[in-house]
Amino acid sequence: MPTVHPVTAALAVLLLPAALLLAGQADGGPEPSPDLTPAEVVRIQVEALQRNDDPSPDAGIETAFRFASPANQVATGPLDRFAAMVKGPVYGDMLDFARADFGRIAVEDDRAAQRVTLTHDDGRRAVYVFILSRQDGGLFDGCWMTDGVTRRPLPEATTTRI
Repeated sequence: MPTVHPVTAALAVLLLPAALLLAGQADGGPEPSPDLTPAEVVRIQVEALQRNDDPSPDAGIETAFRFASPANQVATGPLDRFAAMVKGPVYGDMLDFARADFGRIAVEDDRAAQRVTLTHDDGRRAVYVFILSRQDGGLFDGCWMTDGVTRRPLPEATTTRI
């Protein structure tokens, strides 16, 4: 069995994340960038999930995973496990919905949160809150990325119907 020189192995460890990032860019999909605001990051993910199978099956889920913070990817990955989670009962309403209503984003220092209400063609609605942080160091230094998404109950009606 051939041996790998230690320097070659170290370079592979350093270059693999960059190669994966470039591979993602080759398909034309959006990538994390320090130039994107937290609101833009949420919108990119939500719109990708709305068209999940365009241009290929689960392309939207792949985009959402690319914008997951490294810590989030460790907790929810690899991609096939993340995809199964998104397609499950808690997050399944994030796929193929008809309309998204974006709440005002709250940003404090290097943390942000935004509420998004999704409505399906059949009238079904779901509310999710995206929690983001600006990454400090590493390959994604300065990029806003999603640390988590939580499903919230639908807001109570503010009027009484008779």
